[in-house]
Amino acid sequence: MRRRLDQAGTWLIAGCAAVALAVMLGLLGVLLGAGFAPFWPAPVSQLQLRDGSAPLGEIVAADAKALAIRTSELERIGGGYRRVAIEEIVARSQPADAVVVALDDGRRLYARGEADADALLAQAGGAAERTRLQPNALGFFARIDAFVREIGHFLGSAPVASNLAGGVLPALIGTVILVLLMSLVAMPLGVATAIYLHQRRGFGVRLVRGAINQLAGVPAVVYGVLGLGLFVHGIGAGIDRWFYADRLPLPTFGSGGLLWAALTLALLTLPVVVVSVEEGLSRIPSSLREGSLALGATRDETLWQLLLPAARPALLTGLVLAVARAAGAVAPLMLVGVVKIAPALPLDGTFPYLHPSQQFMHLGFAVYDAALASPDAIRGVPRAYACAGLLVAVVVALNLSAILLRNRLRHRYPALEN
Repeated sequence: MRRRLDQAGTWLIAGCAAVALAVMLGLLGVLLGAGFAPFWPAPVSQLQLRDGSAPLGEIVAADAKALAIRTSELERIGGGYRRVAIEEIVARSQPADAVVVALDDGRRLYARGEADADALLAQAGGAAERTRLQPNALGFFARIDAFVREIGHFLGSAPVASNLAGGVLPALIGTVILVLLMSLVAMPLGVATAIYLHQRRGFGVRLVRGAINQLAGVPAVVYGVLGLGLFVHGIGAGIDRWFYADRLPLPTFGSGGLLWAALTLALLTLPVVVVSVEEGLSRIPSSLREGSLALGATRDETLWQLLLPAARPALLTGLVLAVARAAGAVAPLMLVGVVKIAPALPLDGTFPYLHPSQQFMHLGFAVYDAALASPDAIRGVPRAYACAGLLVAVVVALNLSAILLRNRLRHRYPALEN
């Protein structure tokens, strides 16, 4: 009977793990499918209507009664949408000579033939042409080439038209730099706190442990309020008064920036790091510590030369968990420095190269902005999916590098896994 219960429990756990894996893969498939579908060259349709007009463009939405077509955007991005009732359509075709001209400011022009495309380009207010395609005449490999080029433009360029079009390079750079800075702050502080909790006993340890447990349950947005009050209006305003008084009332460090966002996320992820490192230290056999002390090593030498190297897999586990939590925390960043469009990158070729007081862009905020604050939902929602998929890829890449390093370190201390 006991054996059957154990087998049933094993199968139940395996089934739950399989369901979780299927949900994760399904979510990833939705992100990739919905996010990167707009980069695939869409066919251009021409509708013949009862009133004699023949709008040319991309069908972007449809239902049983009407469809929405994006026609040439001569004046502004998002200004070419047209709703057409199904009963008004006499004929529908996809002409092979249809040309799509993508402009640098995000607008699109649709024409029949190169001559008409040049005429529309002249009417578009002198905007620069980025690409020109005939999607209905493209073969499979030509479509793949255009798809790869669009993804490259998305990853390697700056946003335009209030983040409706263009790329996400500033947000990608801001996300990676923010996570790295957060790790540089959270890991040493978390490791030091875990060592203190592991090595000491008494009222102070119970007080610190209680504070860490309370921090783990605080909502993320509260950390944003804390960062705004403590770092931005407190420490940042003090730095401006002491070192940048000649620039006041224009703030330097007294406004949201990369440094304050990194410190806020470090506080957010501190409980995760502390718990992981302390657990790793507690798993080290006491015989190693006692043997080191018996051979004449001091407590500090035992800690730095033996215990911490043996606990490095736990340190990297804490880093993985911290990166995963920090990369998805958007609410605190909205209060301490993230912006829709940043005037400059926080990392450039001007000394000191990294500018911690500058505002920055973030992929998580780009998802929120594109999905909920975009004036063009037809463009914004797929862009939100694409940014979300890219954010998942960044987190997976950062975590995978830490996991691989952790697995290599575990081979040095196999006894600790028993």
